[in-house]
Amino acid sequence: MGSRLLVPTVVGVVLVLLAAGALIDPVGFFALLGMPGRVTPAARWQVAPLAVYAPLLPAGTALVAKAFGHLGRRARFATVWAGFVLAAVVAKAAMALAATVPGLNVADLLWATSFTVPKAALYGLVPAAATLAVRVGERPDGEPAHRAHWPIAALGVAVVALAGPWVSSHWSRDLPHGLPSASPQGGPAGLLLGLLVLLLALARTQRTFARRSRTAAGAFLGGWLAAMWAGIVLGAVQVAGLVVVDGPGAPLQTPAALWVRLGEGASLGVAVGWVPGLLALLAARGAFRWPVARTARATALVTVVVVAGAAGAVAATRPEPPPAPRKAVAAASGTELSALRVVRGKRPRIVDGEGRQVLLRGVNVNQLVDFYAPRPGVPATLPLGEDDFAQMAALGLNVVRLGVSWSRIEPRPARYDEGYLRRIDQAVAWAKKHGLYTVIDMHQDGWSNAPTPRGTSCPPGTSRMDGYDGAPVWATKTDGAPRCQFTGRDISPAGDRAFTNFYYDRDGVQSRLVKVWAMLAARFGADPAVAGFDPLNEPGFGEQAPLTSTLLLGRFYDRVLRAVRAAESRPHPLFVEPSIFWSGTGFDAVPRGSFASDPDIVFAPHLYAESITMDASLGLPVMTSVEHGFVLARRAAGDMPVWSGEWGFWGDDGSVADRLHRYARQEDGATIGGAFWVWKQACGDPQNGTGPTGDGLNNLDCATGRFLPRDAAAVQELSRAFPHAAPGVITSLRSLPGGPSSRPRRFQLTGRSSTGGCTLDVWVPGNERPTPTATGIDGIDVRRVEGGWRVTGCARGSYRLTIG
Repeated sequence: MGSRLLVPTVVGVVLVLLAAGALIDPVGFFALLGMPGRVTPAARWQVAPLAVYAPLLPAGTALVAKAFGHLGRRARFATVWAGFVLAAVVAKAAMALAATVPGLNVADLLWATSFTVPKAALYGLVPAAATLAVRVGERPDGEPAHRAHWPIAALGVAVVALAGPWVSSHWSRDLPHGLPSASPQGGPAGLLLGLLVLLLALARTQRTFARRSRTAAGAFLGGWLAAMWAGIVLGAVQVAGLVVVDGPGAPLQTPAALWVRLGEGASLGVAVGWVPGLLALLAARGAFRWPVARTARATALVTVVVVAGAAGAVAATRPEPPPAPRKAVAAASGTELSALRVVRGKRPRIVDGEGRQVLLRGVNVNQLVDFYAPRPGVPATLPLGEDDFAQMAALGLNVVRLGVSWSRIEPRPARYDEGYLRRIDQAVAWAKKHGLYTVIDMHQDGWSNAPTPRGTSCPPGTSRMDGYDGAPVWATKTDGAPRCQFTGRDISPAGDRAFTNFYYDRDGVQSRLVKVWAMLAARFGADPAVAGFDPLNEPGFGEQAPLTSTLLLGRFYDRVLRAVRAAESRPHPLFVEPSIFWSGTGFDAVPRGSFASDPDIVFAPHLYAESITMDASLGLPVMTSVEHGFVLARRAAGDMPVWSGEWGFWGDDGSVADRLHRYARQEDGATIGGAFWVWKQACGDPQNGTGPTGDGLNNLDCATGRFLPRDAAAVQELSRAFPHAAPGVITSLRSLPGGPSSRPRRFQLTGRSSTGGCTLDVWVPGNERPTPTATGIDGIDVRRVEGGWRVTGCARGSYRLTIG
């Protein structure tokens, strides 16, 4: 009688978990299934969780419970737990396929399910524990149903090897070369090691599950579970390799890497596990009863199959030759700024029309952003004038990341506010006049500037919130989800629902923003002072991350890129961001899409490690250190250049100056640029709270309305010596800070140029004239400018410039 209760018990427990989680955590951040808005679905993507995920999860877990319910208590617990994880991944993949529109890569969709593994592993303990409460007639395992573990493992791993080109573009994109990987992207050695790990793990897990299967379904499921476990083993080995390569790092970085790698490994195992499952089914029916399976020749067979598969995969995925160099675009008449483009490869970088590497270093400007004003009578932004740009130039900066608001550009569908657009025109013109490039950033925080409406009752665990900035009212589709925040503005039922509706382009909302970008590209497409376009600031992860925050976000980038390229007169770099999760943790999955193949793409995460990340706000040990944040960004970018769209450290803590200096040292070491947050922040800015000062580089005393002296440590690092542009490639950069009124400290630059030219341009702060020494550089000139000095010269071959 007890065995008859086992499956209903498991199904009942899983249904309770689904329902309870949706009620307690409607956002679905921790729950298996969120339900933040109206129960009645209003779009296809809202139907899929109820029609596909909700029934498949209990059904899949029930199949495993039925197939392995005869096992002993401990084995039954472990198998049902693993079966729940398997069912959750399969159900999530099926839901994603049902929910998404045509055109998305199926393999990417399967990869996106990897992030459900850690959550499923936690929830799976509940139905597994429930099986212990049901008394069943346990039977001993007995003899294995089959012994062909090595042939099954060899053939299963060969499938992975032969599918290497397919796998390589979907899993393990950001692993260092040489670490075990199922992807040729890890190099020949990494791929061979990865396949060997999979081979050994799959042979062992197949042997374990072979003793437990008693039916055809059990053999198939056992083989599939074995493949999932083999993938998990590969993920664990990768984490061990990362610990060796990266060192111990921050205390929480290893658990974070473990979370990602085990999830990816399990998802990989599930994606290809049907092959070992099918082979296990055939083996159980006697398909592999040949003598060679019990002789030394089995080892040779395994080796030949795996090595041949690996060699084929590596040969099939040889890197394509880089695209032919594009014709340089000369600087426009009447301006010193030259149009920018991207060089991708082993030394990715941003270059100008003369082929010089350009370091874009500057600040964010939020003075055109349409912020919600939480304090009546207190402005949410400060006026933006030409003097702002003159002051930036006096600090040696050469770029502004100019935040603009969709809500102001398009207050009504297809109706653009020409007055607001002229303000953007004016800001770009002022920046150009003072020698600063502009990155136009479609800014948003918390989706829109709508606050929690009066009379709203927030669910337990959430609280009322201010509005912030972003989308217009007509583009905000929340389906009745409450505008209440959980831990911060970026996690709210209303915001997540609005973002997900945006990603699925409900009612054409996303299409409208794509058209906005086409309009902006046409407006600024001929201006060399516009460094590029940032399609969306800190995109939210929605309700179905990472499907929404990588694949559908990537589809949005694809659409923006096509619209921009069609409208502009010459290609501008596109500065693509990962989701807000990167800003909050220091790492995230990179958006995926065809945009990544465009030659002018810059990876632009916000490197806030040890600043505003969740570990800092929750008082936890450091999850991602400043230094490791740069490692992760470079690793995720691949052959794209990295540009830190936002960074900053604030407060009275004595460690702030140290973190600023460590950040600057890493930025120099990586030879990249970035934009400090923020130039000015008004006392009524909702991000400022109710503090006594506006928290920007230029701090406003809210009581007197006067600006306070700038933070000396921040100015020192932001205004430190650096090359605005250098011929060829910058091979090393070391710059210790010196404030605008102090003697510059040691600065050293090395580079390599095959063509040379009198185009080296270095900013040096301070009042005292610098004395440069150089090799490979002729015609050095030192010119006084506002706030410091410009050192120029003619460099050829390998060159070095030292100041200090």
